[in-house]
Amino acid sequence: MRKMQERSEVILERRTRAAGERWFMSADDILGKNVVNQLGEDLGEISDMRIGFPEGRVQYLVLRYGGILGMAAKRFAVPPESVVYRPGEDNFVVNIDKQRLDNEPGFEEDNWPEEADYSLIQSAGTMTPPTREEAEAMRREEPPPSEIVTTERVERRTPPR
Repeated sequence: MRKMQERSEVILERRTRAAGERWFMSADDILGKNVVNQLGEDLGEISDMRIGFPEGRVQYLVLRYGGILGMAAKRFAVPPESVVYRPGEDNFVVNIDKQRLDNEPGFEEDNWPEEADYSLIQSAGTMTPPTREEAEAMRREEPPPSEIVTTERVERRTPPR
């Protein structure tokens, strides 16, 4: 009887962050927090948020961009699910191009939108910025420690005949 050689082909490989505990922030902790993009460019700060009722859910965070001492600043309705908090650096990260904010008008103080502006976000997928350990490992071109990320592999094998 001939032994059948098993051949596999990786069809999906995904790195995921190790799961942590669930945590919460108060509105006071969010308001005034600095916002940067993934390149580290300063995009302004969270100046307000809108909560929709009767759902009682945060509809969007208000990103105040530019201006001098709050004067002539633009306001943008950013979806809360597109914002990631980096506790070590005490700021929020969102995947928005700074030039896009320069070119867009934002919304007026007396004309708030009903929904977040999803078109501002560069990627429709979930953004997870690298942790400090991951960023340092990428610069050194070596994988981060195993307690930081895990790798999942899905393989497709041809059935034996």
